[in-house]
Amino acid sequence: MRIAVSSGRRAGYRSWPGRILISALALLFLFSVYEDMRERIVFDPAFDREAFLGDWVPVCSGALVGAMAVLALVRDSRWVPRVALVACAGTFVATVAYHLLPVNMVTSESSGSELIGLLVLLAVAVRRCTPRWAPVVVAALGISVFSVPVLRDSDPGDFSESTLLELALAFVCGLVLRLYDVQQERTGQLVRQEERLALARDLHDTVAHQVTAIVVQLQAVRHVTGRGTPDPRMLNEMLAAVEHAGGEALTSMRRLVGSMRGDETPRHPENLGEVLTRIVDEARATGLPIRLDLGQELPGDVPTEVTGGLSRVLQEALTNAQRYARGARSVDVSARVAARHAELVVEDDGQGSPSGHHGSLGRLGGGFGIMGMRERIELLGGTFEAGRRPEGGWRVHASVPLHPDEASRNARAHGRHAVRSGLRLREGRTA
Repeated sequence: MRIAVSSGRRAGYRSWPGRILISALALLFLFSVYEDMRERIVFDPAFDREAFLGDWVPVCSGALVGAMAVLALVRDSRWVPRVALVACAGTFVATVAYHLLPVNMVTSESSGSELIGLLVLLAVAVRRCTPRWAPVVVAALGISVFSVPVLRDSDPGDFSESTLLELALAFVCGLVLRLYDVQQERTGQLVRQEERLALARDLHDTVAHQVTAIVVQLQAVRHVTGRGTPDPRMLNEMLAAVEHAGGEALTSMRRLVGSMRGDETPRHPENLGEVLTRIVDEARATGLPIRLDLGQELPGDVPTEVTGGLSRVLQEALTNAQRYARGARSVDVSARVAARHAELVVEDDGQGSPSGHHGSLGRLGGGFGIMGMRERIELLGGTFEAGRRPEGGWRVHASVPLHPDEASRNARAHGRHAVRSGLRLREGRTA
C-alpha cells in the first residue's frame, strides 16, 4: 500500500486562485522586463540614443529578481531565505556594475521588475520566514530596495520617500498574511483536537463498552465452571452472549471506521424509548439488576443527536455499574422528556470501586468515562452531573435541550472546553 506524502509546498498555491495570482505576477514581471528592454532599443536613430552596456545591467537584475520572487511563491518556506538572498546579491552586483560600466544617462537607472520583485520578496519573507531568518532577510531586502535610488540615482529626491512608503506597505501586507496563517493554524489545531476527542469518545462508548461486556460474561463463565460441571444449557447461553457482544463490537468498529472514511450509510432515526430499552435489556443479560422507568411514553420526535448523546451516557453509566458497583441490589434508570429538555438519571446502591478509591478517577477507571459523558452532553448544550449519593452508591444525571438553537448558542464555549479536555486527556487528569 502506497501512502501519499506531501511535497512541502503550500496547499494554497496549488489552488486555482493561487495559480491565477502567480501566473498574473509572472506575466507582470515579463511585461516589465519587456518595457525595460524596449526603452533601451533604438527604433528611430533621429530621436533615440543607443544604450551603453551599463544600461542593460538593471534589466538583467530585474529579470533575476522577478524569477526569484515567483520561485519564492511556488516553493516551500525553506526556499524563501535562499531566493531572497540571491535576489539581494543580484541587486548588489547590478549596482556595482552600473557604476563601473559606461552608462547613457538618457535611459533609466533602475528596472520596474527589480523594484516590484524586491517588494514581493519582502512581503513573502515577512509572511513565511522563520523567526531565525526573518530579521536577516527583511533587512537585506530593505537595504537592496534603498540601494537602487540611493546608489544609482545621482539625485534620489522624492523617490526615496516613495520607496519608504512602498517598503512599509509590503511589510504590513506580509505581516497581516502571517497573522492570518497563524490564526488558520490555530483553527486547524482546534479542529484536529476536536476530531481526536470525538474519536476517543466513540471508541470508548462503542468498542470499549462491548469489550467490557465480553469480559464480564467471561468472568461469569469462569465463575460457573469453577464451581463444578456447569449446566450445558446455561453455559451455552453465556457463551452465546459473549458471541453476541463480540459481534456487536465488530459492528461498532466497522461503523466507526466507515464514519472516519466518510462512507457511512445513514441509519434510520430511532425512538429514544426503544434505544434506552434495548441498552437496558443488553445490560440485564449480563446479570445487572436494572429497573427502568420511562414514565409516560417518550415522544418519537426527539432529535437524533439528543437520542445518541443520552444513549451513550446510559451505556457508559451501566458499564461502570457492572465494573464498580459492588454488591449493588438495584440500578435505577429513569428518563423524562419535557417541553424543552430531555433528562436521564442512572442511580445504583453499590459500594464503590474495587480499588478502594472514592473519587471519579477510581470509580471510572482513569476518568475517561466521565469525561466522555460530560463532553457529549455539553457539546449538545446540556448539563451533566456525576458523583456519590449521600445514602451510598453513584448517581449520573444528564439534561439536554431538545432545540438545536439553544445548544448552538454556546458553540465557542464548547470549543474551548474541548481543547481544555484534550489537554487534560494528554496530562492524565479527569474532568
